[in-house]
Parts: sequence; C-alpha cells; structure tokens
Amino acid sequence: MANLWIGWWYNLFLLVVIQSFNAYGNEKAEEIFEKTQEEKVEATTTFFITPRAIKQNYRRYHRIDRSVTKMDHFTVAERHHYNFQDLGNHWTAAQHLFYRLPQHVGATYGFSAYDFYFQPPQDIRYYYTAKAYAYFNIVLANLGSFFFDGCYTQRLLKNWHIGIHLHGAMTEKEWPHSKDDKIINGFPHFDIFTHMKSSDECYHLFMSGSNMQYLTKETGGVRSSKKEKDRFKFDEKSPSKRYASSLPLLEEAYMQNKINKKVIHKDLRRSFYLYHHYEFSKPLQLYHELNYNRTNNLCTIKNLDKTLLEFISEETDEDDNEEDRVTMQSFGHEIGIKGDIERHNLFYAVHYTIESIDLEYNFSTPNPKTYDSPLKDKKLAKEHYIGGNTRLYFTNHGTLYVDGAYLLDKGGYHKLNIAYQDKFFKVSCHTIKHKVPYIVSYGYSRHRLWNKDFIAPSAQAIDAAVWYKWPHTTIHPILSFKRLNNYICYQKAILPDRADHCISEPIQITTPIYLFSLEGNLNFCFFSYFHFDHNITIQWDISKGDKPFKGYIPPYMYTGRYYYANQPYDKKMDIETGINVHFKELYYGDGYDVIAQQFYRQNQFATQGRPIIDLFYNIRINNLKLSLKYSFINDFMHKPSAYFATPFYPGLKKAADIGIHWSFFD
Repeated sequence: MANLWIGWWYNLFLLVVIQSFNAYGNEKAEEIFEKTQEEKVEATTTFFITPRAIKQNYRRYHRIDRSVTKMDHFTVAERHHYNFQDLGNHWTAAQHLFYRLPQHVGATYGFSAYDFYFQPPQDIRYYYTAKAYAYFNIVLANLGSFFFDGCYTQRLLKNWHIGIHLHGAMTEKEWPHSKDDKIINGFPHFDIFTHMKSSDECYHLFMSGSNMQYLTKETGGVRSSKKEKDRFKFDEKSPSKRYASSLPLLEEAYMQNKINKKVIHKDLRRSFYLYHHYEFSKPLQLYHELNYNRTNNLCTIKNLDKTLLEFISEETDEDDNEEDRVTMQSFGHEIGIKGDIERHNLFYAVHYTIESIDLEYNFSTPNPKTYDSPLKDKKLAKEHYIGGNTRLYFTNHGTLYVDGAYLLDKGGYHKLNIAYQDKFFKVSCHTIKHKVPYIVSYGYSRHRLWNKDFIAPSAQAIDAAVWYKWPHTTIHPILSFKRLNNYICYQKAILPDRADHCISEPIQITTPIYLFSLEGNLNFCFFSYFHFDHNITIQWDISKGDKPFKGYIPPYMYTGRYYYANQPYDKKMDIETGINVHFKELYYGDGYDVIAQQFYRQNQFATQGRPIIDLFYNIRINNLKLSLKYSFINDFMHKPSAYFATPFYPGLKKAADIGIHWSFFD
C-alpha cells in the first residue's frame, strides 16, 4: 500500500507541475491583462467545496473569502477562542482547556497533543475555477517564528481540477531566547488533491494524498540558575507563597531550560483518501469512502545522564542515545446508501465500515533487563461499524439532525448525536462510549510502562444555545451539561525522593463526574463601523463528593475584541483595526510529560492570571491582504512582565507579527 501511495503521489505531483507550465505557456501576458471583465477570473468566480460537505449532500459551493475579518487570528489558540493550553510558544503540544466529548469510538494510541496541527482529508478544500487559482499566506510571528500556507489549483478539463496545498510552521525558542534556535519544525506538510465530476454532476470523485511532519525539541520548561532560595517551593503549604516562588523563574538573565532539547519527538503522518458517489436518482445514491492513515511517532533521547533521568524517569540505567517508536496504520472502507426525499424534506444515509488496524511499537533499553510489560510487540485488529445519519426539514424553518455509529464488537462502543435547530435556538444531545487508548495499556518507552486495565469511558452531554440579533446587539448564550463515566486522565506521579519531575501516570475516576458550563457571546455595533465583541466561559464541577475538575480549570475566561471595520472605495478596500483582550483567572494548569506527550494534573503550580492585550491592523487592497499585530502590549503593567501558560513554561513575549495573504486568479 505504501509503494502505491508513493507512486501515486509522484505522478500527481508531476502532472500538477506540467499542467501549470503548460497552461501559462500557451497564453501571452498581454492576452491575460487585455481580457474583458467578463472573461477575467475573480474571487467572485472561484469557489470551493469539501468531501465532508458532498458526503452530506451539501452541494452548494462557497466563494473565496476576501474579507480581513480576524485575519490577525493566525494562531491555533485564537482559532479555538482560547479554549486551549499549550507550552507557551506557538505550535507546541496542546490540549483543550475545557472538556470536550471525544469523537472517535474505535482504537487509538492516545497521542493527541499535536492533532491541532493536522487537517483531516475530509476537510481539504477542493477549488472550482475557470482556469487557475493560487494563493500564499505567510505570517512572521514573534522571535524568528513563522507560519506558511499556500495553494495552487489548475483546471485540466471542464469538470476536472487538480491542486497542491503547502503549509507548515517553525517556532524559535523564546525562554531563554537565543537566535536561530528552532524548537518546532512543521515542514514539509502538503496535500495533493484532485476533483472530478460528470457533466450532469451525478458522479463525484475526490482524491487526496497528504504528507505531514511535526518535529519538536523539548525544553522541559525553565528553571532558575540562582540560589536555592530562588527556586520553586514545591513544599510550601501556602498557595499564595508558593505562587510567589514561581515569579523569580521568569527573570530571563538567570533562566535555564531543564533538559535543553535532549528529548526530540517526530510525528510523521501520511494519508490517502478517496471519496466517490453516483446518483441514480435524488432518493437513491451510492457512495464509497477509502481512508488510509499511517502515524509514526518517534522519540529520541540524547545523553541520558543522571540529571535527565531524575527529571523524566524512575529508571536508573543511563544511555548515550535512546530511540522509541510507535507506528499505527489504519485502512478503512465505508460503503453507504444516501438520498434526498423531497416529498418529506428528508435526507438519509446508512453505511457499513470496516477498518483494519496494524499497531507496532518498539521501545529500546540499554541493558537486557526484564520488565513486567514487553518492550516490543505487534497488534492486528479489525473493526466493523454500522451507522447512519438523517436531516428532517420542517415547514417552520426547524431542522432535526440525527447521526450515529455502532461498533460491532463486545463492549457496546457507540456514538449518537441528536439536535434540533430553529432560527433562534438549538438543542442537542450527545452520547459516546469509546475504547481505552492503547497507551494506557502499553505505555510509551521503558520509562512509561503503565500496563493499566481500565474500563471503557463514556460521556453524555445536553447543550442548549440561543442566538438573537437586534439592530445593534447580538446575543448568543450556550448552556451545557455533561456527565463523564470512567473518566481517564493523567496525574503527576508522587515520588518520595524528588518533586521537580515530569513523570505522569494514568488514572481512572470510576465515580460519575458532572460538569455544567456557560458560554456567552454579547456583541455591540455602533454607527455601523464600531464593534465591541465579548465572550465569557465559565465551567463548574457539580459532582458529588470529590470534584476532579475543581481548581484544574480557570474559574472563568474572558475574550474581547474592540475594533473599527469599514469597506471604503466601493468595497475595493477592507479595513479592520482595534484590540484583542484575553484573560484567564489563576488556576492549576496541567503539567506536561515530555516522554509520554501527555498533559497531567498537578496542584502545586498556578498558571495564567494575566490579561493579554493585542493591537492589530488588518487591511485588504484588491487581492492583497496585510495584517499587523503587536501582541502583549500591556506587558509593562506587571512585574515580572511574563506569565506561565503551563507550569514552568512561560507564555509568549511581547512581539510584532506581520501577515501577508495574496490571491492570484487566472
């Protein structure tokens, strides 16, 4: 399968390059610029669609977005409305701050810290244009970090398009800062894709191949090189005094990294995706989806001496170089029937899925030592699913959505989502029971051989949302109630001989956990141009007895955006300028295990507690968009000026970010 994938990738890449030169070689420059307005290709004649939308029979193509709305929100944290915790720097390991229900029912290994930076193939944009379309987007962020995103699409025949999407990121270490010291390398990362359809649009085919790589050099956070009294006081009983002991760590003149990039993780993902369907009639359509994914997670530990061992492991055997590898492949087929029954305003889809899983792990050891769990093994599995989804449209503008899947295996693994949406409100119910991640049973490396036998977790949620718009005001409150059963998380290991370490262990909370959350959006607009947007999120742990989430999430989180927006000169220019405000109250943020790549609970080191203010200016002139952002402009208001995003990991420094987005049509 791998050889077929590589051969397909190279052939498609050559075809894209040859066709692009061929297209521009046959037409002179003066012919392009002297075309009439009707013949020119513009943003209003270039569209995109995704396989996920087509699969759900959403056939409407979307126009290219030319606005500069929130163009300065280029980071993943901003795109997730700051419901996000990372290791301070851009594009580092991350997790959702407030609990979200998982989406996958079947087997996973449990690596999710880098999932934010990989796009599912079902969400790749397939463009439809008269001839060709290209864009590039680059952001120069903070101290030597940058982000790149570019795409080229070529029309081969009337209903056949092909293209390539390139994207990636690099991050430079900020604490302590040293020039050209990269700790994140997200290159190369590309998707090659093609879309074909018949002239009557009864047949659609989407196909893509992706190569995605993420390399991170772990720092372990920071420590102070000053005297013992200036180090973090783990044993201090008073929370306020313990918090005060973390502030000297932010003095950059005395700052050191704990492990200084001696632990390196490389996450390489490759995928091949194909979706096609044929429409016999509106009520009867047949589809097939093929999805191949390969994830290779490699951990390299250099110069494993006593000091490093004390921070990352309970083992005592030193080593010059250690490599641990986990490879997981999945190959799935989904065959289904779907259709639109116009008489009843109904869409339906039923499917059968089979997925083959191939897991292999190999953990190295310097000595032929006997462990309770094997350091090397293979596991093969097959999963069979049945599922379906439907949409029922009512005459009062309401819509009922139902979708679910059931794994034909012992354990009753399933997911079910039911929602009703009207013009002013939405009510939804969700339930899921999923398999225990493999990492809990097999661990990761000889330093994390957990070998736990946990019960499969499950969760249920009820959500209610209301939105209403007056001439100058918009409100959008969201209420959510969740129940978590057999919840699995990680906690910091308690070791009698040391406190400063990143060793974690998985635990399972067998008593039910109840969470209640409120999220509210309140937006004002005055004189058509001045906007004041507010968002606040609060979550309470209302469980009986012990409250596993209390203190481990912020008491509240606020995000505001106050800006001026206008489109002068007959909308040939687009301007948006103002400030972003973000604040998380002090809380015991999760620590990070640099070996297992997992966030874990700890109740000693408090994080955040500082407002962050960014100044931005976004502008578009024709097809060129520019963004200028000066982040954390209020750092002078506090001493020390920095803050901790995660225990021992300082947040971003004050810096200027520059973003450029340029689109080319025809």
